[in-house]
Amino acid sequence: MIDKQECENITFGKIENDIIFFKYKPSIEIDIHIAKDMVEKRMAYTQGDDVYTLIDFTNVKSVTKEARDYMNNPDGGLRGILGGAFLSNSIVSTLFVNLYLKVNSPAVPAKLFTNTEDALLWIKKIKTGSVN
Repeated sequence: MIDKQECENITFGKIENDIIFFKYKPSIEIDIHIAKDMVEKRMAYTQGDDVYTLIDFTNVKSVTKEARDYMNNPDGGLRGILGGAFLSNSIVSTLFVNLYLKVNSPAVPAKLFTNTEDALLWIKKIKTGSVN
């Protein structure tokens, strides 16, 4: 990861110019204020460029409904996102992500993975259009 930046609730950095990695702080409980702050910081970090995301969701303890709705909105959390791979090796966060993907049907390609290599391979396939 290059160009790493630490924020109050999240650490992020570039894996490639258009692939950004996010890792939440331990035991984070995401509410609407934290969600909006993270999106603002991401938009500033990417200078408004559209990106693919690799999100390590392992440390997430909870997400409010209001924050989930905001994060799934094209004018909110999905603004500037071309696709997203979620990473998790925690039962709780895996349940969150699976529920989110099934219930919310994000407007961008999104999938859950348990390892970084598979997630990056999937993102690269999306970039080339070789994923259905």
